[in-house]
Amino acid sequence: MERESGGIGRRWLLGLTGAGLGALAASGLLAACAPPHREEDGGGQGGASPEKVTLALPSSLSSLDVGRESGTLNYAVACLVQEGLLSVSPDGELRPGLAARWTQPDERTYVFTLRRGVTFSDGTPLTPDDVVASVEAIRDPKNTNALAYLYAHVTSVKVTGDLEVTVRLKKPDALFLWTVSPSGLLVSSRAFLKRHRGEVGTGKTLLLGTGAYRVTGFAADDHVLLERNDAWWGEKPGVRTLKLDFVPDAGTRLVAMKSGAVDGALGLASDEARGWESAAEVTYTEDRSVVALAFDTGKAPFDDPRVRRAVAHAADRAGMAEGILHGKAQVAAALPSPGMWGDLLPAEQVTAAYDRIALPAHDLAAARKELAASGHPDGFTAELHYPGSGPQLGKAALALAAELKKIGVTLKVEEITLEQWIAELGSGKFPLQFLWYFPTTGDPAELLDAYLHGEAEATNIARYDQAKVTGALKAATTETDSGKRGALLLEAVTEAAGDLPYLPLWWASTATALSGRLALGGGDGPFALTGPWAARLRSS
Repeated sequence: MERESGGIGRRWLLGLTGAGLGALAASGLLAACAPPHREEDGGGQGGASPEKVTLALPSSLSSLDVGRESGTLNYAVACLVQEGLLSVSPDGELRPGLAARWTQPDERTYVFTLRRGVTFSDGTPLTPDDVVASVEAIRDPKNTNALAYLYAHVTSVKVTGDLEVTVRLKKPDALFLWTVSPSGLLVSSRAFLKRHRGEVGTGKTLLLGTGAYRVTGFAADDHVLLERNDAWWGEKPGVRTLKLDFVPDAGTRLVAMKSGAVDGALGLASDEARGWESAAEVTYTEDRSVVALAFDTGKAPFDDPRVRRAVAHAADRAGMAEGILHGKAQVAAALPSPGMWGDLLPAEQVTAAYDRIALPAHDLAAARKELAASGHPDGFTAELHYPGSGPQLGKAALALAAELKKIGVTLKVEEITLEQWIAELGSGKFPLQFLWYFPTTGDPAELLDAYLHGEAEATNIARYDQAKVTGALKAATTETDSGKRGALLLEAVTEAAGDLPYLPLWWASTATALSGRLALGGGDGPFALTGPWAARLRSS
């Protein structure tokens, strides 16, 4: 069997084995790259771009290395500097990146042919050995790289030609190509990785890549400064200097915009973005993100299904979507949004299946009845923490606490830092948590393998383990027929829904605010604000 492609759509391979990346997400930026080519108009409309642009990001970074800190803001910066073998278009199609083409001689082998003439921003040429070194750095257990799990099924990565790299797997994996997109691979040089082992991404070493920009300065928790890489193989970015200020406080961000200190902001939550509409051009994009409550099914009181249903009945999900997100969100029926199913299944089949998922409706009488029949009829006390960069989660938590109080349950709500929130995910310390996830691929398995798979100990924060669900997810991993694979994944979704390990609250949109002098061209879609996005900035 041999397949050859210079581009790949969602009909063939969509997904990512596991999903640790999105578990750490806390902004509206995603983690994939789709470079505009020199022969294409990737810059959108408008005239010459300003020489310097300053934008605000809603949270801070302590490292530029996505292997050490895998939040989506880290990817938003790193994908301007580094690239994967494959890239991703704004609407979620895998396309050529550093690899101009690839073949699949058999189900377990992938051969990538690199672009000729690509150089790193320090002037050294990209070689196949640099790709091998980048994968080796991820797989090296001494590096404790957060992306290492993606390569668990890889048996070898070797240079097999002047511009050729061959990857072999232990078993077929219908999702492998996403691993070598920026979701799982950002290439640097062997020399740089060797020279700065253990220190990549700090303010001292920064990053080295082949991308549209190069990092010239980084102050953790304050800002990152980037300069245009004039040697980039893609279309030359219009903006020469890009400064990204880390401004966690929403009010401070808006004041900075109105005063002219920043030219815009990325990753604005829908509830915050309305306040920007008088000061900037605001664009809303469906980002496939999901917010859900995660119940630890192995720890009291949420090991009791009736307690989970009582909480679900107390949650006014429709009121949250309308009142908190101002209608810029859709009440969620499952973890993957309908748009994530791509061409795996017809849209009407997914819609019909989601319509059959009968999640508990907002009904306090039903909530009281479930609680009375549970092992905690007199109520209980629980905590729910949310990251400061997600004020909409805080509002939802307070709304839920008010409703739970009416049935005799005390919910203590606390705002914590993004770093604390990430550290708590899956720690087992708190049996009730928010799942706030921004997918890095266009495939539902990214969420399902991470959060419903009984063997996904690192990411399954509900500690949910149901044999039929896990069996369906395992079968889907090696199934290459899109229809059969989609049916298996949908079976897992519907089977798990009755157990309520998670209560999906909403699927949201992300907002981008730019001053009237700027526009972000290059196409729309859930992956539009990804990869070398700054290369698409132009004067409006």
